[in-house]
Amino acid sequence: MALGIQRSRLADQAYELLKERILTRQLLPGQRLSVPAIAEELGLSRSPVREAVQRLVQEGLGTERPHSGAVVASADLPALIDLYQVRAELEGLSSELAAVAGDASLVADLEVVQDQHEAAHASGVRSQMIRADVDFHARILSAAGNPQLTRMLQPVLHRMLLGMLEADRDWPVQAMAEHREIIAALRAGDAEASRRHMVAHVLRVRTDMQNKLRQLAATSEGALPASSAQEVS
Repeated sequence: MALGIQRSRLADQAYELLKERILTRQLLPGQRLSVPAIAEELGLSRSPVREAVQRLVQEGLGTERPHSGAVVASADLPALIDLYQVRAELEGLSSELAAVAGDASLVADLEVVQDQHEAAHASGVRSQMIRADVDFHARILSAAGNPQLTRMLQPVLHRMLLGMLEADRDWPVQAMAEHREIIAALRAGDAEASRRHMVAHVLRVRTDMQNKLRQLAATSEGALPASSAQEVS
């Protein structure tokens, strides 16, 4: 039993390290998550590293490729846009339930996370900004106290990390302002306002991603083929 616990802890440590590398772009989309290579680098057996990589795949940060194993996942903007629509409804319910659940430490905890988010933004450390954002939403989900909702929403929140990595650098400013509105509604115990502000927050991000997708499409359509570019020059 002790060996099992130790192996689990090593897998958790390997997972956190690989996740940090993804968030800090030390591991880039498409880069292989080679279990043998990672195990050798970290001085671990393959078993906990394999568990860590499988967890990354399950959470959408990695993806399996035929005949080549797991790689760091790329942000699929159309899929993420669809997922944000689902997320808005689930998180609206999460915030609504949290407002009336009676979690005495919720608001204080969220204010601590908000301070961490603002400090990370001031220092420009993107990975810490993302972690603070995820912690904010996860704490509300915890306060909602609905295991079924947790099982549905938690995987969605994990997949949002890829969207945050692709987001505009100014996204934390608007996100933090919207978080403050959510905190105020939760402090007041206003379930309707909590839901409304959370849904608006998530859908605003979805709109930003839709705009980015349109910009990418316009850029792609306006680009000249290499042969044409040579003729122009």
